[in-house]
Formats: sequence, C-alpha cells, structure tokens
Amino acid sequence: MNENLKYYLAYTVAYGIVLLIGAFMYRALKSGPAWPRNFSHLAAGIISLPYPWLFTSHWWVLALAVQSSLVLIVTRYLGWFSSHHKVAQRSLGSVLFFVSLYLCFLAYILLGQKELFVVPVLVLSFSDVSAAVVGRTKGTWPLARKKWSGNSDKTVAGSMAFFLTAMAVLLASLYYYLDLTFVHSLIMALVISLISTASEAISPLGTDNFSIPVVTLIIIYLGGIL
Repeated sequence: MNENLKYYLAYTVAYGIVLLIGAFMYRALKSGPAWPRNFSHLAAGIISLPYPWLFTSHWWVLALAVQSSLVLIVTRYLGWFSSHHKVAQRSLGSVLFFVSLYLCFLAYILLGQKELFVVPVLVLSFSDVSAAVVGRTKGTWPLARKKWSGNSDKTVAGSMAFFLTAMAVLLASLYYYLDLTFVHSLIMALVISLISTASEAISPLGTDNFSIPVVTLIIIYLGGIL
C-alpha cells in the first residue's frame, strides 16, 4: 500500500475517534459542550504534528482537510456531534482549523522548513485552548464584544493565558528549529506572541483558527530570512 494512502486512512480513523471521544465526554460524563470541543481542538492539533514526517505530498493533506471539513459541515447540518457544534453554531473555526493545517503544510512543502508547519500548529493547539479554558473558568473582565467573538466573550484572563502559553511554546520551538541565540529567540517569541494574542482577541466567529497560525507562519518565515 502507498505510504501516503496508509497515513491518510490512519488519520481519517484518528480524527473520527477524536470526535467520538468528544461525544462520549459530552453524553456520558455530563461535561458540557465546551470541554469536549476544547479536547477535540487540542487532540486534533497534537496528532497532526507528525504530518511533515509522514506525508510526502500536499495533496493527501488537502484531501484530509476537505474530507474533515465536509464531515463537520454535514454533521452540523444533521445535528450530530452536538458536543462539538453546540458551543459555536455560527463559528467557522472547525473548518478553518483544517484549512490552516493544509496551508501550513503547503508552506512546509514549498519551502522545506518543518517549523513552518509544526510551530503554528503548536501555538494554535495549546494557546487557543488555554485561552478558552482560562477565559471560561477565570475570566471576569470582558476583552471583546460578544458580536466579535461569536457565541462566547473573550476575556483579559483568556488573552493572558494565550500570551503566556504562546511564549513558552515559541521560545522552545524557535530556539530548537532556527538555531538562534536565546535573546533572538526571545525577541521573536515576544513579537509573535503579542501579534497572535491580538489576532486571537479580535478574530470573530472562530476565524482565530486561521489568523493565529497564518500570522505565526509569516513572522517565523520573515524572521528566518532576515
């Protein structure tokens, strides 16, 4: 069997399992819809990190992105997996998540730099979820109007959590991948964290799933060639 096809089928199953686990959390554990959605976001991001070591063509990743997006659109229309869809019925985030995975992978294929995929996905996976969790449990000061952020208000606490998580992820990743000095890595991590935090705060209806990785990708690329 073609290696790319084998990984494509494996990821098809893996993403399905992530949705099923989220549904189980929602129905059996009575956890509410937000926690299963956060789990799905984080799990999908983590299991996608090996893409550059597995796929040799972007077409397979594009097929996964289109397939996953269609599954999410159809299940929302049919009323399935309410654990995933109930939190943000008007949100574009789920589809844009897979669009971002493909664009970051395409950047890796075109430029041959794994960090252009891995680092944006790490930030999207960990920082976005930390912002959601902290904002939901500790957030008391609104940061953005509800009409900007879809079905949930964004808070100062959530943005602080995003920034701190992004700094930790970026500092370690940039120091490892770009072979920069600690000071240079710190400056780049600070710049990307500030811009991506602002992007997350103002992006409406789940569009932060696109703006966060794209902003991160662009700055890492520019920082690497300057």
